[in-house]
Amino acid sequence: MQDVRTRLIEATFQEIFSKGYTGASLANILNRAEVKKGAMYHYFPSKKDMVLAMIDEKLAQRIEKKWKDVANTNEDIIESLISILQDVNSWDLTNGCPLGNLLQEPLEQDEDFAQILTSILDNWRNLFANILQKAKENKQLNENVDTNQCATFLIASIEGALLLSKKYKDNKDFESCMNQLTLYLNSQRIN
Repeated sequence: MQDVRTRLIEATFQEIFSKGYTGASLANILNRAEVKKGAMYHYFPSKKDMVLAMIDEKLAQRIEKKWKDVANTNEDIIESLISILQDVNSWDLTNGCPLGNLLQEPLEQDEDFAQILTSILDNWRNLFANILQKAKENKQLNENVDTNQCATFLIASIEGALLLSKKYKDNKDFESCMNQLTLYLNSQRIN
């Protein structure tokens, strides 16, 4: 069985992912984790601190895990990227993206939330920029591609497609967006 802290982090992730920060209930988190409030306070002084720890530990890890194979490949980087984009089953099209969901909440007024969410988003953009730079160095991507702008475009496209799928409870918008993103990436390849 997982330790108390791990169960709290996992339960917090599930609650926040399904209900958002403002809709999340501490009682539900404690129920999911099967932990008493006093035990929670041993690890976290508040719900906010528990959520910040979850964001730091779970969200950054999810992004790295999703894209690490592309970042580490020496094969066709663009093809590896496209493969993940088009794998509809690897995305949660019902609930959206945990990071994207939090970015839509009014958390920017809280400096702690703003800082950690911005940091994760910046790290994701840097990860994509590095992947694209590696593709350029491997002569797989057009030399004129601005890797930072392209990284931003990829993230915006992915997040927008996930938002549409969540909103309309339908995969077709996500699939259409990923098809267009694939066309774009293929157009930037070196022939």
